[in-house]
Amino acid sequence: MKPQLVAGVAIATAVLAAGCASPATAPAPAAPPAQAPGPHVTLTTEKTISLPGVGGHGDVVVTDPAAHSVYIAQSPDNNVIVLDTGTNTVRTVVTGIPSANGIAFNDAYVFVAEAPASAVAVIAKATWQVVATVPSGGKTPDALYADPADGSIIVANDDSNNMEEFAASAPFAVRKTLALQPSPAKTGPDLGTYSAGDDRIYQSDDNDVLVIDAKTLTIQRVIALPLAAGTAAKDMYYDQARHLLWIATSGPQALALDPATGAVVDTVKTASGADQIAADRDRGLLFLGEGKAGVLGVIDLASHRNIADIKIEPDFHTQDHLPSSDLVYAYLNTSNTIAVDKISVQ
Repeated sequence: MKPQLVAGVAIATAVLAAGCASPATAPAPAAPPAQAPGPHVTLTTEKTISLPGVGGHGDVVVTDPAAHSVYIAQSPDNNVIVLDTGTNTVRTVVTGIPSANGIAFNDAYVFVAEAPASAVAVIAKATWQVVATVPSGGKTPDALYADPADGSIIVANDDSNNMEEFAASAPFAVRKTLALQPSPAKTGPDLGTYSAGDDRIYQSDDNDVLVIDAKTLTIQRVIALPLAAGTAAKDMYYDQARHLLWIATSGPQALALDPATGAVVDTVKTASGADQIAADRDRGLLFLGEGKAGVLGVIDLASHRNIADIKIEPDFHTQDHLPSSDLVYAYLNTSNTIAVDKISVQ
């Protein structure tokens, strides 16, 4: 990424845990105003943070506002990078995490999926040391969810197409397992989102969305998405204000879904498929890490418009917004740097 990003405008040339109402009682999603113009969004790189190692791939970026931290899964280097958001510097590097994948956290620990080890590393925030390793209950763990209502961590395993729940405190005992659908799966589960308001997980699996009761770890509903053959569901964000589930896909579109009915309310064209997505709830913006296009896509949640495709670099695909701030932390895995980008909206 260059020190200064080009301002994004509509389709310019130059991405855990929001609550939602129960699907049985949720209000109907609000339709976007007819012909509503989207805001003008600009991102300016405030700082570029060089990372240790060689980089080459990053699986997720996760912000932890209470701990003033950002966690980066630096997979090829088998590291988890911890940034200090007060100084925007590297706080520490947790080594020995094989091909780090998904990340979740609570007040005391950071949990990281170790893909080839079929395990979850437990890192103590007090020392930034790995204090436990929990078998994931399957093969190739990826997405992780922290469920504060039940004091648990839930991990989705890609290659065995299942989930496991274990306690979020020592001794991190395994509680439940769940076989996912469809069976057999072609690509298996990817990322998803946890909804604190109704204690549910919305989990992508192939081109379906699974609605999972996190308390009982049971599938309540399977929503088949109208996607082209070979296109899969990716990361998701629940827009509590508008009662819509936004779904990134591996194709050039994002879907707005009413999870209460399973109906697709809107389809938004994007520059390419996206991996990790994140939202600025205060500004009503959705950020999409679009690797093939190498852009940060921006969707206005009020009007359902793709209002910016901001050039980053090829293969960029992971980022997160720091809540209650105007900052996005983008991992440029080819450059092996973190860009701290400031959002401006007009």
